[in-house]
Amino acid sequence: MTPYYSDDWVRIYHGDCRDILPTLPKVDLVLTDPPYGLAYNAGSDMASQREAIFQGKANGAPRPIANDEDEQAAQELLREVLEAAKPLMHRGACCCCCCGGGGGPKPLFARWTLMLDEIFDFKQAVVWDKGGLGMGIQFRRSYEFMLIAQKGSPTHRWNGGKTTSNVWRIPKIIPTINQHPTEKPLDLMGKCIELLSDTGDTVLEPFMGTAATLRAAKDLNRKAIGIEIEEKYCEIAAQRMSQEVLDFSEPRQ
Repeated sequence: MTPYYSDDWVRIYHGDCRDILPTLPKVDLVLTDPPYGLAYNAGSDMASQREAIFQGKANGAPRPIANDEDEQAAQELLREVLEAAKPLMHRGACCCCCCGGGGGPKPLFARWTLMLDEIFDFKQAVVWDKGGLGMGIQFRRSYEFMLIAQKGSPTHRWNGGKTTSNVWRIPKIIPTINQHPTEKPLDLMGKCIELLSDTGDTVLEPFMGTAATLRAAKDLNRKAIGIEIEEKYCEIAAQRMSQEVLDFSEPRQ
């Protein structure tokens, strides 16, 4: 499989991650932001409107996300992808999965937690406090979960000592037109990478978007592999990855 983009730190593949995963080498961390199946950006919704406001436009144009149309289908896709990624992971390696917030009528975080525990061993639910009021009317969505599971034991990497909380207060971003509509902050992805991998390790993101995970990994002197089904995001990601990072880290022994 020929990468869409490649340098000494990063490889980007354009295509369905289910087809590409079996061709990849071993990885030290899976960090992913999959489609939730909630169709938030498929119509004239609040997510589209907030981007329009940020851009100074009167109305937000829909920006649908691939495989985000149906919640059950998205869950089945995620299960298939995580099961395919599991053989690539070293024993004790972690899988971190963005999962949205709480609420119903179908509690996504609860079902995904159980699914992760079936495939791996569930480890922790981190609460990402995004700051301010989010979308909604009752119980405004001001946080999301990061679900963390582990392939066997002992822990492959842990750089958090004994003082790392499971509540992370990191400001959200409002994506521009050149970002994926559900882009996560570099600080959020970077925190997962710093805690659960070491310099020179390889991070895998099967649902890459515009490569927040890959950019954070490269900035932290990790290698990264990203897969994205929409070519427009691969192109944006490739441009983003072409910006080099200076290596100030100590060499590994």
